[in-house]
Amino acid sequence: MGQIKSYQPDRGSDSMDLMRGVPAAEPTRLGSYLRRLREGYGYTLRKVEERASAIGEAIDNSQLSRFEKGKAIPSFDKLRALARVFNVPVQNFSDVLDLEEYQHLRPETADQASLLKAGAELVERGEYGRAFVTFEKALEVAEALPACPESKEMIAEARWRMAIALKKLGKLYMTERELREILKDQDELSPRTRRRALLQLSFLYRELGDLYLASVLARESLQLAREEGDRSAQAGVLNSLGNIEFDENRFAEAEGYYRDALAVLDEMGGYHQMKATVLTNVGGCLAALGRFDEGIAILREAHCRAKEGGFRRVAALSLTRLAEAFRDHGDFSQSRDMLAESDALASRAEDAYHDILFLNAHHRWNMARNEGHGTREKIAFGRLRHLRSLLQRRFPEVDAFDRHIERTRR
Repeated sequence: MGQIKSYQPDRGSDSMDLMRGVPAAEPTRLGSYLRRLREGYGYTLRKVEERASAIGEAIDNSQLSRFEKGKAIPSFDKLRALARVFNVPVQNFSDVLDLEEYQHLRPETADQASLLKAGAELVERGEYGRAFVTFEKALEVAEALPACPESKEMIAEARWRMAIALKKLGKLYMTERELREILKDQDELSPRTRRRALLQLSFLYRELGDLYLASVLARESLQLAREEGDRSAQAGVLNSLGNIEFDENRFAEAEGYYRDALAVLDEMGGYHQMKATVLTNVGGCLAALGRFDEGIAILREAHCRAKEGGFRRVAALSLTRLAEAFRDHGDFSQSRDMLAESDALASRAEDAYHDILFLNAHHRWNMARNEGHGTREKIAFGRLRHLRSLLQRRFPEVDAFDRHIERTRR
């Protein structure tokens, strides 16, 4: 996450101007964000002044009006107070400022279908900032329509896509806010829309390390998928529930979910990439349960399917799971060979899989420590430090590494 940006004083007042050449007299993203927060709570400018005063901060209503209009921005102390008033992390304001640089990329068209299509193409190309402002424009278009069930679905669709772009940018608190905004009106939305929002929220909490809440939301999403009769969605959610159980080291429970997902996929036919993914997860589970030969066989099958289908990420992950199985079986040499193959697939410059590369480095680091091989340990540790700075998501190996760093600082 970024830090709160530097500011310059505005003639000695409590208000300040943005750096980066953004004129204080022009509307800013931060001002618009503050206005949306206030309106979302149903607060008047005077009400915010009263709330700020109650926590010992002086923010008068005329000052807040200037903030919202972009004529000035709050100092860090004012931002911190406003974060308390609106019950949001102060990091949100830094994230909002980061998005200012994409403002000039906002499209001019007012056709929502075109905006959603263009945004999806930008996500595919990895242009997440530009995708975000494109989806944001789609949201504004939908919000300008007369209120009706169709416009509510259009608003939810734009917010859901905004959340995906924000998550790709690492703006996790803002991602959560957009998904929560969708679910405020969930009783008026289709089951499909609710399910997708709940599942994305589950993914988010898994990345934030809250596996309990991730599980609760995934189960709710699964129930909606069953009510809809959407079999592919059911398979996806079952696989997600298996991942949560795997992260909790409950491998038998994880295997059960993965097997259920496979049964749904076999029944439907097709879905080759998803099936290769679930097979990889099953194989990793079996190896973790001590069923080495069975796990290796399924992992090799998953890897072959992934290679034949051109599913590079799944192919890399299946090799990482093979490496884990060989490591746990005591075959460090074979494990390192698998990790090298996985790295080759995961490290493509234009689209590197930093989470898989981190996992691989973490396994090398642990093996080097177990073998007492100081040089390998130092190399792997340096690689981990570099990759950790690039990661947006959390998983058990990330938490273990962070705890190690914290201990060494004491």
